[in-house]
Amino acid sequence: MQYMFIHAIDEGLQWQEGLETEIQATLEVWLEESIRSGVNLQGSRLRPTSDATTVRVRHKEVVVTDGPFAESKEQLAGYDVIECENVDEALAWAAKHPTALIGSIEVRPLFGDPPRMQLPEQKATTLRYLLVVTVDESVELSAEEQTRMGPATEDWVAKAEAKGARLYGSRLEPASTAQTVRVLDGQVIVVDGPFAETKEQIAGFDVLECADLDEAIDLAAKHPMARFGALEVRPFWPFEES
Repeated sequence: MQYMFIHAIDEGLQWQEGLETEIQATLEVWLEESIRSGVNLQGSRLRPTSDATTVRVRHKEVVVTDGPFAESKEQLAGYDVIECENVDEALAWAAKHPTALIGSIEVRPLFGDPPRMQLPEQKATTLRYLLVVTVDESVELSAEEQTRMGPATEDWVAKAEAKGARLYGSRLEPASTAQTVRVLDGQVIVVDGPFAETKEQIAGFDVLECADLDEAIDLAAKHPMARFGALEVRPFWPFEES
């Protein structure tokens, strides 16, 4: 079973002396162990919320705003896609990740258990973005809209992949299936539900490789979910960059 780890951190966190170095060292150990074991399929740190762009389409008008889709204390800081035998194994890996010490990790199953996928080598002339698809799960679509949504999404995926802009993506199971992991004073705390109590919740994601932000925004605006929810576009942040 594949799961998405949604890393959430308060960007206003005040680092205690030496903690940042300790977290980085712990992360390197976690990555080495999870990759060596074959559990970690892909992942990335993300640029801060100041670099986020949110796209919505309302009444056929594309609305682009700076910032993340939700105003919450903890914000999306990175992601991993892992493959485990069951959710207990996934939660155990989450509890060992240093994000659980300073923030939280939302563990959410991928819908339909798609094929394993590791990201290819990035082209030197492109930028990578995580496209976070969010929606208010209480929104009720008409029968006609529900009928159109599946084919429209498949069409978007096919066109984005044909131009080489979409590398990977998946719908996620509902927010009700999420479990969020934190480690406080050495104790692992697992609670049901997503990391943020917001109207719009993460419903899926796509990894994009584009020439620039404008191309990523254009792809987001063409996604059928932009008419009902919001799509946050966030650049990857390579580990070697400060």
